Amino acid sequence: MPVQVISDSGLDPASSALLELTLCHGVGDEEIARAIGADPDEIGRHRDRALARAANRDDRSAIEPDEQVKVREVEAVAFRLAARALEAKLAARDRAARDGADDDPRPAGRTKPVPMAWPPGAVAVAGATVSRLDVALRVVCSAYLIAVIAAVVAFKAAFVQALAVDPIFTTYGLVVSAYIISRFAFSLLYRRPRNHGLEPRVAVVVPAFNEEQAIGHSLRALLALDYPAEKLELVAVDDGSTDATLAEMREVAAQSSRVRVIHFHENRGKRAAMAAGIRATEAEIVAFVDSDSVLEPDAMRRLVQGFGDPGVGAMCGHASVLNAKESWITRMQAVRYFVAFKVVKAAESLFNAVTCCSGCFSAYRRKAILPRLEWWENQTFLGCPSTFGDDRSLTNCVLRDWKVRYDSTAVSHTIVPNTFVTFMRQQLRWKRSWTRESLIVSTFIWRKHPVAAITTYVGIVLPLVAPMIALRTALWLPLAAHAGFPFVYVVGVYSMAVAYGLYYAVRHNRYDTLWIFGVVFCFFYFVFLLWQTYYAIATARTAKWGTRPATAGVSAPAASSA
Repeated sequence: MPVQVISDSGLDPASSALLELTLCHGVGDEEIARAIGADPDEIGRHRDRALARAANRDDRSAIEPDEQVKVREVEAVAFRLAARALEAKLAARDRAARDGADDDPRPAGRTKPVPMAWPPGAVAVAGATVSRLDVALRVVCSAYLIAVIAAVVAFKAAFVQALAVDPIFTTYGLVVSAYIISRFAFSLLYRRPRNHGLEPRVAVVVPAFNEEQAIGHSLRALLALDYPAEKLELVAVDDGSTDATLAEMREVAAQSSRVRVIHFHENRGKRAAMAAGIRATEAEIVAFVDSDSVLEPDAMRRLVQGFGDPGVGAMCGHASVLNAKESWITRMQAVRYFVAFKVVKAAESLFNAVTCCSGCFSAYRRKAILPRLEWWENQTFLGCPSTFGDDRSLTNCVLRDWKVRYDSTAVSHTIVPNTFVTFMRQQLRWKRSWTRESLIVSTFIWRKHPVAAITTYVGIVLPLVAPMIALRTALWLPLAAHAGFPFVYVVGVYSMAVAYGLYYAVRHNRYDTLWIFGVVFCFFYFVFLLWQTYYAIATARTAKWGTRPATAGVSAPAASSA
């Protein structure tokens, strides 16, 4: 689902840039005003005038048919604006200062692409110099984070004797604390893959179902990646779409011989589309990019460097939230994504055992996939087709016999659900696939590094036990056993929440008050998501996505190249 941005091709460059910064990336009036030396109120008035000129009527039923086409074009503009804004941010970013002078993975003699021109104000905002206040706030957050972790460790050490009084809760608390602190500690030891100067042949498989608004731009953006044109091909697979998705694909293919289109006459499911794309190429590396994700120009070049180790079968890129400031739900997810990748995947990568290569952006050796491709495409669980969780399942197929790593510098920006209902449906779908794939990974992870095996098993058990602990501690003991307010449990949840939020504040490339939503998310998880686990397990046999209409599973004729 694209970000809902209102724009107009007739706007002057300054107004267009202002709308992109505020609506696409949530940059505030005061931040823009500081960067260009203007008054915040004037920035607000300028934005309101631009919106007034660009706004379309909300009542689409009253729009004439030919005007409806214009409305769809305006909606699709969101994705294009996001990609252009990323170009501006990259142009202003000082790579040498952040990652070191030898960070550019291009072979010697190959120069960086010249970024597109951009209004000076936008560049100033995107690449604003880190201020003293920013540094001071980071220092304060760092001190608070260290204090929280030290307090947790001291508390657990002081109350180990409580094992004799309440062995269940005390053991659970010790295991949770050790697990979380170990994740943070191991992530600090993570190092990105070394630059090997690799440029293997890469095929990007792009499956799509009823995505006419974004698929055209997605394909063009991939063609524009900073990667040798002769070594990059796209395989676009239309999974029986009922809108103009196929037409959009064919239009791009007509403009570039590097794009191959495969058409399913009926919806067969994302896995079938991905498998068809894998079989259609002979490229050494097969990459997957969600149609609602945008890659930074050098992302592909960076990701393939991990294959310099011949034992690596898959690489997971980093995903950040594109529509981070669109709603309170997206703000929470922005922090969650950051921690999930920078902490969890970084810690897993240290032991070559990343358990899920995100569908946002990942790459695999084709020869690592092929031996189990047919099984993966036709996977069933409890007698029902496995129609979702393709990324975690494919990772399991490769992880059995290969190393799987994460590259924090290969960045994609993805659009996340912006409403409570869509977010909860997504999380339910993810938990169902987690249930299925956890059973599978448990059968072989013991053969990996002992630390990877132990943390994986603990990570599987804790979500299963957590709801029972919560019920016992927060409800049964206070109400039935008259044990009083569960102060220790609440403090533990608070400590975990603050640790996650502060980590974002400290490790993000600049201070951002979004870290507060990391704290909010932990309590949100306790109230809503914690209890979803058992329902997901009970309904794990379902094949419904919950967020898109599909008819996957219905017998369909063979795919055709277009």
